Amino acid sequence: GEVGGAAGGEGEGWADVVPEPQPEGVVGAVVNTGALLARWTNDVWCATAHRVIVPTAAAAAAHRYSIACFIDPDADFVVAVDPRFARPGEELRYPPTTGLEYLMGKLREAQGVQKPAASGRD
Repeated sequence: GEVGGAAGGEGEGWADVVPEPQPEGVVGAVVNTGALLARWTNDVWCATAHRVIVPTAAAAAAHRYSIACFIDPDADFVVAVDPRFARPGEELRYPPTTGLEYLMGKLREAQGVQKPAASGRD
């Protein structure tokens, strides 16, 4: 059975994520697209804030399985907006970067560290 408690939202507040009923033996999944897909799609697919709050003491006593899986591009892969997601004449919201620089930027962001200034040296 589903323990529940997942919610997603932004400016309009939180909304419960309720999976559709599935036939016996079928397992569903909730996928958070995250910031990388938002970047690739020029924010057509948005990264959504999310949280899990256990709704009741009974639900807290039940087993809940949650797996976080982060998939990043290779270090030298060019991460750029896919042109299919840019309307004609629309300015791209993100400049191209590499997989490594994108990941390092997200790690710095999580730690509250600014990107180091260019030294002018190679």
